[in-house]
Amino acid sequence: MKQISSNEYIIVGVIGFLVGLRLLGPALGLLYVGAGGACVYFAFKNDHYRLFTVLPYVVFTEIFIRNGAGVTYVPYLFMEYLLIAVFLIMLLNKGGELKLHSRCGLPIFLYAVIETLDMIRADDITYARSMLTNSIVLTVVALWSSANAFTPKLTSHIIKQLTLAAVYLCGNILVAHFTHDITYMNVSSSEATNRMAPVQISAYLGIGTSMLFLYIMQERSRQHFIMHTIVFAIMVTLMVLTFSRGGLYFLAGVITLYSLLNWKQIGRFAIMLLFIPIGYFIYYYAVDATDGKIEVRYVEKGNSGRTELVQAGFTLFAQEPLAGVGTGNYGKEINARNLYSGESGAHNEFVRAAAEHGILGILFYWGFFIIILSEILERKKMQRDLALYFLLLFCLIIVHNGLKIGVQFYILIIILSTPTLIRARKARHVSPLFNINAAAS
Repeated sequence: MKQISSNEYIIVGVIGFLVGLRLLGPALGLLYVGAGGACVYFAFKNDHYRLFTVLPYVVFTEIFIRNGAGVTYVPYLFMEYLLIAVFLIMLLNKGGELKLHSRCGLPIFLYAVIETLDMIRADDITYARSMLTNSIVLTVVALWSSANAFTPKLTSHIIKQLTLAAVYLCGNILVAHFTHDITYMNVSSSEATNRMAPVQISAYLGIGTSMLFLYIMQERSRQHFIMHTIVFAIMVTLMVLTFSRGGLYFLAGVITLYSLLNWKQIGRFAIMLLFIPIGYFIYYYAVDATDGKIEVRYVEKGNSGRTELVQAGFTLFAQEPLAGVGTGNYGKEINARNLYSGESGAHNEFVRAAAEHGILGILFYWGFFIIILSEILERKKMQRDLALYFLLLFCLIIVHNGLKIGVQFYILIIILSTPTLIRARKARHVSPLFNINAAAS
């Protein structure tokens, strides 16, 4: 695969900026649905390369369509419905008996069954249906990914397009910074994200900056190194200015994990010295742009009530350990039982699984991740490290955001579809899976 070129960065950034200007108005929804239709077509053709060329941009446009584009006729769960359709079609294309390289499909399938049966106890059937829809997407994606193994070439292509899709989203966000003055408060700022949900945008950019960090740490070309670094600095700055701290935590987690997995390669850590002046530049710019409010926000204690929501969830589990409180009932129950100051989502799927479905929720939902982790640890280093980075991001987003955005399912595909490949009888050169800059033969 070819390296990401400066032209590609510029092109996707400009396209994102044009989309963010809202020049098409509601007609943008037609293009969005059309791109989704193209994904369905590629799924019927079993054309993975083209599917994973288009799909990341649809995934990274989801948040704009939901919050900032002024498109009201596209269903809120369109992305989830699309993912179910795409991966169900590709599952059916396989025909016959599935040959699975992962055992994680069974527990998540059983968890989806429990979510379905517990719908009979739902107080708000519409909200519960959205929870169930996410569980079905997780199941279908996990089953398909457990039956497929990406080649190094396709994996490199998917990571490249994922990174470019994050740059495309940055172009969209930059509209807010170029077209008007932003008033920053001591809360997450939708004004700084071009009217998109800042907590979720922070998650998207946390993934994008993590990918750029990996590119930087492996880059050997000075020209590309400088280019990645510039884009990285811009993306981190936009992420910080959302005033949502999640993305920064995600990036810090990936950097820490990278350091632990590669601690013997001392030479690579010299590159990290570059992040000191970059960090200072971002800090200086953010303080100046926000009149110092960024300092108050990032040293603020607490995590917007998430700790209290976790405690409330486990209290519900302690009160209803056998069957939980039922699908979608977490918010109403913590309010009714005076466990929280009002109704709220769990913002944490591990907690929601325990609170709403009791012991079986823990067994099957938590078991799904335990199985994935155990299988990843059995892989060879390159495949193991790659999957661990994405698994960390997936779990951190679930803990911080819940299961709300399509990009979470997208990175799950990469986690599960990159097992250690069995060598063919005739040895042939295959580029390392984790070397995202390498060309694959």
